[in-house]
Amino acid sequence: MLREASTEGVIAVRTLVELGVDETTAYRRCRQDGPWQRLLPGTVLLHNGTPTRREREIAALVYCGPDAMLTGVAAARHHGLRRLPDDETVHVLVPAHRQVRSVGFVVVERTTRPPRPVERDGLAVAPLVRAVLDEARRRRDPTSISALVAEPVQRRMLQIEQLEEELEAGCRRGTAAPRAVLRAVRAGVHSAAEFDAREWWLSRALPPAQFNVRLVDRNGRLLGVVDAYVEETGFAWEIDSVDAHFATADQVESTARRRRALRDAGVTIVGSRPTQVRDDPDGVEKDIDDGLTVAALLPPPEIRVVERDDWQRGA
Repeated sequence: MLREASTEGVIAVRTLVELGVDETTAYRRCRQDGPWQRLLPGTVLLHNGTPTRREREIAALVYCGPDAMLTGVAAARHHGLRRLPDDETVHVLVPAHRQVRSVGFVVVERTTRPPRPVERDGLAVAPLVRAVLDEARRRRDPTSISALVAEPVQRRMLQIEQLEEELEAGCRRGTAAPRAVLRAVRAGVHSAAEFDAREWWLSRALPPAQFNVRLVDRNGRLLGVVDAYVEETGFAWEIDSVDAHFATADQVESTARRRRALRDAGVTIVGSRPTQVRDDPDGVEKDIDDGLTVAALLPPPEIRVVERDDWQRGA
């Protein structure tokens, strides 16, 4: 009877009392050697094993009460994002009038703009755009924010405009870093490594470049996608973000084939590893300057840049 009244074994103590279980008895069963455990204030798990992530999420919703919904990493995971930290906290949105406090593994955010929740995996979660930006506003590291924001845009789960609109509509506290990341994403950045590379490029005395662009030959055949491209001279810079020791034979061959096609079309390419950019930035800049000098001495390649949407439409 108790399990049927619970949500997958999670139940509020007040519900147990309504079912005839004395409150003192409920908490006694949650002692160290008891059959149950207390996950959060007034919230019990009807077994004494290690709680699963899902049980913790359910407990957070039960604790926060009606109109609560998961947001942040927890909600993004239920929406299908994959590049997420293994965060032990559960971020929950509640309406501003609710007097619920953060406790234990639960981060409670009271909001005057509660979105309409959606159901994912049987749980109430915030819409993806809200979940992503609720998490982004809590972070200060632009690299981790770019990893969070870039994935749903790259996978076409969200449009940049949706993220920008939500950022404008919400609280402005904690939005400086997300705004910088969204500017980079709009400029073509689609990963944390690319974000770091773009920020590094812009911090140096290097010529203006386009980022994460598709290059096609004069017949419209795709030659490849490069991380940074100086169109005036036909120079491309690439971040080799897959460690050579862990790259598969297919990845190595694919990269070599793509670069061969670009060089055959007249593009001058320089590749750098993220560790080189971090540990030897001056050396990387010299490599790029040397590449730019060579590119300037050669005839400009007969290729053009196409936007992502144009390429997908077959332009």
